[in-house]
Amino acid sequence: MLKRTVAVVVGITLIGLTGCCGQLQKENQSLQTKLVEIEDAKEKLLAENETLKAHGETLQVGLVEARKEARQMAQLVGELKGEQGKLLEQRLELEKLVKGLSGITVEPRNEGNFIVMESEILFASGKAELNEDAKASLNRIADYLLPKSALEIRVDGHTDAVPIKHSPWQDNYQLAAMRAHAVMAYLVEKGVPSERMYVVGFGPNRPLVQPEDPLEPMAENRRVEILLVPEGIRSISEILEGFER
Repeated sequence: MLKRTVAVVVGITLIGLTGCCGQLQKENQSLQTKLVEIEDAKEKLLAENETLKAHGETLQVGLVEARKEARQMAQLVGELKGEQGKLLEQRLELEKLVKGLSGITVEPRNEGNFIVMESEILFASGKAELNEDAKASLNRIADYLLPKSALEIRVDGHTDAVPIKHSPWQDNYQLAAMRAHAVMAYLVEKGVPSERMYVVGFGPNRPLVQPEDPLEPMAENRRVEILLVPEGIRSISEILEGFER
């Protein structure tokens, strides 16, 4: 009887132990699964951290470049303001210079300041020889240019679009170029160095006034212009090229 009782107790114990082992195995498997999930989550977090780190480095590089460009832009704006100041100062000087001179004005444009002279005060119709009365005005302009040794000077000739009929010139381009040359030659005669000057004959290509009829005579378009570039000034394109580098 005792042996049977012991056997029953042992059997029950073994059944209990078997049940406990099964539960432990299930819990162990669950823990293993969770551990794998934790390791996967850890790997993902590490990968995201690396991505964020790389993104942060990219942003830092971009920030450095943006600051560099901002400094360059500030320098560009400063240079442009300096150029505008020089042009304004020059324009005021030129307006004072031509004050009281008939048929001569000053016009600021994108290229710089222009002294604009009506052809009628300089030349007879169809001619490229300077009138004597025009030389007094050019003398004043020459006196202004002489001490400004760093100035570049461009003399532009312009005509209207009316074809030449009774003139020795081949066309309006030749007439425009010869009139500009006559002005340049007179300034050189008065002492302005020729190496600082050059001539352009635009003919009818840059009209100040566009007539309804292209062949309508337009006195406003017949002119000689002197473009002056102030000492030390750079063109806008040159400044922008420096900024791009």
